[in-house]
Amino acid sequence: MWVFTRDGFFSAVWDKFCGADEIMIRARCREDLCRLSKKLRGFCDPSQILEIPHVDYLYRIKISKQEWSAYLARCALDIDYASVKKNIIPADDKLRERAYYGVWQTLYRWQSSVRKKIND
Repeated sequence: MWVFTRDGFFSAVWDKFCGADEIMIRARCREDLCRLSKKLRGFCDPSQILEIPHVDYLYRIKISKQEWSAYLARCALDIDYASVKKNIIPADDKLRERAYYGVWQTLYRWQSSVRKKIND
């Protein structure tokens, strides 16, 4: 599952390192996992964030599925905006802005291709 929130971009998976009630949250940016941890537990313990070189997501943290689902529910309940792009990217983070807009543009082009194929 890919999730873009005000706290960051996360990839949530269940892998062989997780218990039945756990989930691995992966991120490309350590600070995103720190913000997530603060939302879940009120603090960030950097020693809980795994840094694994030579993998697609450099940073990872294991949490319970209950914590993850509660976090997602809070994010959904906190939606108070009409434009995602204008509300999940901090104004001073130009690198993140370029990355997120790149994702948006790629998916928009894909949508256009699907629409064209359907209409042909």
